[in-house]
Amino acid sequence: MEIKNTACVGTGLIGSEWATLFSSKGYDVIIQDRSETLLEKALNRIEANLKFMDEHNLLEAGRVEDSLARIKTTKDIAEAVATADYVQESVPDNYDIKRPVFREMDAAAKPSAILASSASGLLMSEIQPAVATPERCILVHPMLPAHLVPTVEIAGGRQTSPETVAATRSFMEKLGKTPVVLKKEVSGYIVNRLQAALMREAIDLVDKGVATPEDIDTAFCQGIGLRSPITGPFLRMHLAGEGIADFLKNFMESYRYRWESMATWTTVPGAAVEAVVEGTETMDIVKRKSLAEIRSWRDEMLVKLLRTMKEGRL
Repeated sequence: MEIKNTACVGTGLIGSEWATLFSSKGYDVIIQDRSETLLEKALNRIEANLKFMDEHNLLEAGRVEDSLARIKTTKDIAEAVATADYVQESVPDNYDIKRPVFREMDAAAKPSAILASSASGLLMSEIQPAVATPERCILVHPMLPAHLVPTVEIAGGRQTSPETVAATRSFMEKLGKTPVVLKKEVSGYIVNRLQAALMREAIDLVDKGVATPEDIDTAFCQGIGLRSPITGPFLRMHLAGEGIADFLKNFMESYRYRWESMATWTTVPGAAVEAVVEGTETMDIVKRKSLAEIRSWRDEMLVKLLRTMKEGRL
C-alpha cells in the first residue's frame, strides 16, 4: 500500500519524535493530544528537533519550514486518524489507556490504514480484542530519540496480518529506519529485554557497594559499550573464541559462576533506589549540566557515531 498521510496520537517525547521523522521525510502529519497546551509544547519540541537535524545536514536546505508546514494539530482522535494511511499511537504504556484509544482509532480510521503502537513492553494481542479490525494493528517500538536512531522493532499480535507486517516494514525502510521483526510476541521485545537485564545488574552492583553509578557508566561506555555499535552479543561471542561453537564450549563454565551470583529480583530493593538516586545525582556531568544540555550532547554524539558507523559498514 502507498502511505502519504500520517497521524500521531499522543505527542509526548516519543510522539513528537515520530512527528519530526514523518514530516522531515515529506509526509503530511496530524498530531493529536488532549489540550492546546500539550500540542503547543509538542510543536516547540518538533521545531527544535528539526532545527537540530538541519544544523547537522540531516535535512535539505530550507526544509525546517517545509516540514513544519506539513504538520496540523487537533484534540480529536477521530479527526486525527480520518485521512491517515499510517497512525502511530504513543500514549502511556498501559493497557487500560491504550485499549480505548485503539478502539476509537479503529472506529474512525479508513479500512486500509495501519494502526501502530509505540508501546515499549506491552503485547499487541492484549490490545487487539478492543478493536473490530485487529489484522491492521501492530507494534512499532522505536529507540529514542526516534528521529535519529534507526532501529525499530516490529511485532504483530496473534491477529495481525502478514500484509500489515510487510507494509509496516516497507514504510519504516522508506523512512530510513532499520526494522527488526519479531518472530513471536514477548514482553519488552528485544531491546528492552536486553536493557532490563543490564539495568538490573547495574542497579545490583550499586546496591552491593561494588561500584558507583559513575564508574559503572564509565566501565560500560569505555568498555563493552565502545564495541557494541560494531558487534552485538552473538558476533562478540563468535570473535571471542575460535568461532561461536568454540566460545560456548570453552567459556560457559566461567560464565556459570557469574550467572549464579547475579541478581534475580523483579522489584528494585528500596535501599538500591536510594543508592542509585544519590550516586547518579552526584555524577560530574549531572551536577554540571541540565537534562536538556545532556540530551543535546547525547544527540550530538549520536549523529557523529551514526555517520562513523555508516562509513565503516561492511
